[in-house]
Amino acid sequence: MVFVEKRKEGTSTLYYLTKSFREKGRVKKKRVFLGTNLTPEQVRTLSDDANKILGEISFDSVLSPKEIVEFEELRHSLNEKISTFEKDNFYEHFITEFTYDSNAIEGSSLTLAETSHLLFKGITPKNKPMKHLIEAKNHKEAYDFVSSLKQKKLSTPILCKIQKIVVKDTLPSHLEGQDGRLRTVNVKVGQHIAPPFFVVQRKLKTLIKWFNLNMNKHHPIVVAAYFHSEFESLHPFAEGNGRTGRLLMNFMLTRHGYPPITIFLKHRFDYYLALEKARNEKNLKPLIKIMRECYKEMEKTYTA
Repeated sequence: MVFVEKRKEGTSTLYYLTKSFREKGRVKKKRVFLGTNLTPEQVRTLSDDANKILGEISFDSVLSPKEIVEFEELRHSLNEKISTFEKDNFYEHFITEFTYDSNAIEGSSLTLAETSHLLFKGITPKNKPMKHLIEAKNHKEAYDFVSSLKQKKLSTPILCKIQKIVVKDTLPSHLEGQDGRLRTVNVKVGQHIAPPFFVVQRKLKTLIKWFNLNMNKHHPIVVAAYFHSEFESLHPFAEGNGRTGRLLMNFMLTRHGYPPITIFLKHRFDYYLALEKARNEKNLKPLIKIMRECYKEMEKTYTA
């Protein structure tokens, strides 16, 4: 149960969002401090953000014991198969596939072969939009930047830097200046109307805080799935949210010993539906199912 708790200290009233839960037969409480002498509107707004820190869902029950074992087996199997490849050879293959699929999900017209030739042979395909060529190069640069990060925690400046690389020299004129910064416009993605731009900074800060507090507390697959779904729902940037979000997913997975993942183009519509389920119902299982299927497909790819 989640409720607002008030405490008097002298002439001040302190507000907390409190979650009571049962653990090992005992009732325990977690609290997030909201502020002092708040108005009802401030309490509602701050409670919305604090609820994310307390945990909107039971993260430790998202995966069954059987599913945890399956993911661990996939992790070990894939890492073992990848280790048999020469490092640069795997890098070229993965970057080509990841860039092709991630950009194609967003509408890029480049084929897998054209992506490979462009990124690793310097061969520019003919009759392709310049924007799609630049996006492919940007994606590779962004992946390299994410892979070079030494810190384990995230921050708003890091996310802005990734997005800035992703959309470099590709934004339309009406979005000029929207690179490397949180959006200052409202956006609609399909049927989803993202939160208004003036709450993005606060909500993204809350999501990042949740990740930094929980990245080692819950299963990395669950953490990556939840962060990704919440990030895409918020859509904090005017452009490049999908590609940035999938890059961040790999940031999270690889730091826990999982191989980088590609969400394959053929799963695009199921992927959109899974994000919708996560957004509307806080149901992460459809997205996690796609992650499992993509890892299995990668396992087949790297099997001799």
